[in-house]
Amino acid sequence: MNCTADNSINRHYNIRSFALALLLGALSLTALAVPRAAVQPTGVRNSSGPQRLNEKQLRQAQDSLRHKSGFMELGFDEQGALTLGNRQRIQGGSATARALLIAAVDSANLYELESHERSPDVAFARLYESEDREFGETGKRMTIYQVQLDFADFSYVSGAREAKASFDVGINLLHELTHGVLKLQDPRGEMDQIGECDAHVNQMRRELQLPERLYYHPGISVTQTLSGTRIVCARLEFVERQAGQSQPSAKYELTWLPSHVSPNAQNIAGLQQGTLVARSR
Repeated sequence: MNCTADNSINRHYNIRSFALALLLGALSLTALAVPRAAVQPTGVRNSSGPQRLNEKQLRQAQDSLRHKSGFMELGFDEQGALTLGNRQRIQGGSATARALLIAAVDSANLYELESHERSPDVAFARLYESEDREFGETGKRMTIYQVQLDFADFSYVSGAREAKASFDVGINLLHELTHGVLKLQDPRGEMDQIGECDAHVNQMRRELQLPERLYYHPGISVTQTLSGTRIVCARLEFVERQAGQSQPSAKYELTWLPSHVSPNAQNIAGLQQGTLVARSR
């Protein structure tokens, strides 16, 4: 009887010990999983909110960035994160664009891509700094940016193919990342200036053999029809330069109607309200 009881007790003890070990193992795995799930996403990502890019927009941004950078494996993963793949697999592209994308993807900050289709306030693209956030026991801080893109604006632009290629979604996205990653600024009120941000983007354009943007703020021309209707037209100029030559070998224009493309955008509104002086034709 005692021997049988001892064996029964031992069996119960072993079963309970085994169950306890399983429970502790499961709890350990759960504990390990929590910090991973709680890690704040960083780098360049499609927004997880209602203004996230749809599949067509995401593909358009991916194709343009892949061409501009030369990263053959560049893409967006299932979570919407921009990935560069094998960074040694390069075909063409701009070395300056590659350096910028590497810095953005590896950044401790977050750049969320948002679609602001037909927004009266977003002219092609803009960067909005939404918040600084502190997380983790270390008190590490990060900045969250929204890269706001209005894909519809590009369909209203008229001009040469070369100029359109120099001002597409990918170039505008790189322009906004230059603001966020390198902290380079646009000119405030000088109408004939390119600004430090687009001067950097112009380096990418040269490496891509695309025409350079001549100035940042669009020129504005106003005409009045016989019926008294006031038509405002905006334009940007781009130039091609041969290597070693300061004089342009070709000039191109892009034009659009601000009434169709973001009439409330800061520079357009300023020009129309007279707080900025328009370039003369």
